[in-house]
Amino acid sequence: MIGRVDRYAVRVDVSAKIEAWEKPSLIAVANDHARVLLVTAATKQAAARLVATGDEPAQYALLAVLTYLAVLPDLDHLSSITLDRDYSGQVAERRVLRRLLGLLRRQLPKLKASALRMDNIAGSQADRLARAAYRGLRRPDGEIRLEEIAALL
Repeated sequence: MIGRVDRYAVRVDVSAKIEAWEKPSLIAVANDHARVLLVTAATKQAAARLVATGDEPAQYALLAVLTYLAVLPDLDHLSSITLDRDYSGQVAERRVLRRLLGLLRRQLPKLKASALRMDNIAGSQADRLARAAYRGLRRPDGEIRLEEIAALL
């Protein structure tokens, strides 16, 4: 079929929680297409200072921004995004997903909020990839830099 765009769902997981400011984090996106991106501790710390506001923990904003950057190469093909539930509670989930939706709608204005969710994805390909990269068993496919994060804020 000419012009047909295959769509797929992805799962996203982060190894070393974002608020572990002294450690690098690895963010994995997986389904038919998989990648792991490194975010150094220095980048996380500098980015946290950029997003610091009195009303929202920096890790929520950074999770949304890092997820957006990680899925950006697949935007034209995504049907849904499931993030690992690292932050439980409706307030945390709502803040992360609302910010991520705002970023995604810059490119996909008709994207429905229902395409995004948080769930426990332990044991998924994204979880395994993020853990393997964090343990040094897999090389990251790239690195998210502070300039990329700053450009979205």
